[in-house]
Amino acid sequence: MQKFVNGLAAFGLIVAVSVTPARAACWSSADIAAAKVRDMETMLMVSALRCRSVDPQLLGEYNEFVRESRGALTSVNDTLRKHFADAGGLNAYDRFVTAIANRYGAGVAGLSCGDMASILSAAKAEGGSLTGLTRLANDAQVIPVISGTVCPSELALAQ
Repeated sequence: MQKFVNGLAAFGLIVAVSVTPARAACWSSADIAAAKVRDMETMLMVSALRCRSVDPQLLGEYNEFVRESRGALTSVNDTLRKHFADAGGLNAYDRFVTAIANRYGAGVAGLSCGDMASILSAAKAEGGSLTGLTRLANDAQVIPVISGTVCPSELALAQ
């Protein structure tokens, strides 16, 4: 369990934030939560593909996670598509999800395939719950790379 917690902490530290002004709709707390879950899910997908020679079962485990979590993952993508549609176009959504995958293509510094298997196991344990996956992404300190600003109403709530 300690290895899993350490893995989550390392994962949280390696995910960078980039908040830059852009001609985009502001990010609501729901948008940011969706971006965190999408980031985590994409990290698991890329890791399952990268680690399949080390752990042949990992890809099957990832596919099972996706089947079990389809409703939550669809909801996340719907939220993100709406955010990007409101910001002026779905091409930005495509660039956003591609950038996430590219960021994980070379692996995650400090995390092994075994660590990824542990994170995937924790994600599967959430039983497809969006609330559970959001909590896991928050516990992992996932900070998605977003362009634009956080909505003023969200900033006021945070203060």
